[in-house]
Amino acid sequence: TINNIRNNNNNIAMAATVYGRRSGDNKSTSSSDPSAGRLASIGFFARVSAAYNAPLGPQSTAPDCLKRLVAFDSAEEALLLQLSTAVSVPYDREEPIHERTLKRFFAAVRSPEEASSLNEGKDPRWKELGFQAEDPRTDFRGGGFFALQNMVNLAESYPERTVRMIKEACPVSSSGSGVAEYLFAAACINVSSMLVMMLGLNLTPSMSPVKSMPVPLHAAARKSFAQLCQKRSEELSRSTPEVGIDSASSSVGAEVFGELFSASVFKLHEEWRTICIRKPNATLLDFGDALTTLSLDLEYFLSSLPTPTSQEVADASALSCFLEPLQAIQATSTCSLIYIRYCRLRAGFLEHLCRAFEAAAQLAEELFSWCLCWRKGAAAEL
Repeated sequence: TINNIRNNNNNIAMAATVYGRRSGDNKSTSSSDPSAGRLASIGFFARVSAAYNAPLGPQSTAPDCLKRLVAFDSAEEALLLQLSTAVSVPYDREEPIHERTLKRFFAAVRSPEEASSLNEGKDPRWKELGFQAEDPRTDFRGGGFFALQNMVNLAESYPERTVRMIKEACPVSSSGSGVAEYLFAAACINVSSMLVMMLGLNLTPSMSPVKSMPVPLHAAARKSFAQLCQKRSEELSRSTPEVGIDSASSSVGAEVFGELFSASVFKLHEEWRTICIRKPNATLLDFGDALTTLSLDLEYFLSSLPTPTSQEVADASALSCFLEPLQAIQATSTCSLIYIRYCRLRAGFLEHLCRAFEAAAQLAEELFSWCLCWRKGAAAEL
């Protein structure tokens, strides 16, 4: 507490120096304490600055025509908060549900019989699926239990396609598939982590798999994802009224994220295939190029994502079709890169414009309070 007081005093002194009012500069003979006036002035600037930098939300004073483009409403905020909570759960080998979910992934890409024969702890068959070690649990230190849930959704929803990708990435079969070897499971965990950071769902700072990737994406792209989740939640509560919108919202964010994750894994595999065709001697060291391209593809896709209709989010299959255009995006083209840059600038301008309204509202409140104080002081003198 003492250190905080000292830091606050240092910040006040620094701010006073910036505004040209250092201790001892005020020569006023007024009966009021000059330092109180300086602190009040510094507080004024601090409050206006805090209003400008505050997170945009449903209570923002910006016009609705701006907020609907870059700010979350209360329902969207609730959905994203639930999703962030799920993202923050680490993998725990002592948790039976986590261990069963891990075996579910193995059973989906191999067989339930083989999954039941897995050794406890380490088993060499895990590496055949693209984990870095014989104990796959160590790979989830970055992605947590949420990454595993996405992998299970991928394997159970698209079993044939997932098995094919694993075989093409496997060291045994990669030589004849036109796809160089890569660690499929580890790549899936990276994709999950990428999406979490791009959408700003991580509650703690994390290291991005792609250094050039903006973390998080601009507000308009994240707003598009939130709208997709909210639309799916509304449709689910409408089709199953006995469930209720609150219960529907508790799982819909993970469902939408899972479908976006699956589409991203498919796209990553195709991007790696393209790199291998362009560079026949590609190795695992070149896999970072595929991740970088995927990050651009995702930013382009989320920046241009339209508001879905009820039919487009009616169920998981319809949602998958809605996300299918991601596979056709070539974000490394000149036109695509220009469009991505334009979307960043546009979203940044809109966000700063909303913040300017917040600062203006705070400024008006401060001036109104000052006028009231001045009138009271004038009345007291009379």
